[in-house]
Amino acid sequence: YTPGPGVYTYWDYKQLRFPKKEGMRIDFVLASPALEARVVGAHFDREERKGKGASDHAPVVVELADGA
Repeated sequence: YTPGPGVYTYWDYKQLRFPKKEGMRIDFVLASPALEARVVGAHFDREERKGKGASDHAPVVVELADGA
């Protein structure tokens, strides 16, 4: 999964990067070929980052097909 420009997973609090929409894409999910074959979707949850006291990283969410 390769998101377009401006899609980040990390924003530095000290430099107030989140409101400036200046971040970095530094969070990844690594998977074996067998697990990769089950991926049906992926996204970054930027909304989670907007809450008070939130982490400086956005959650990376990967959706998998049933492995049965």
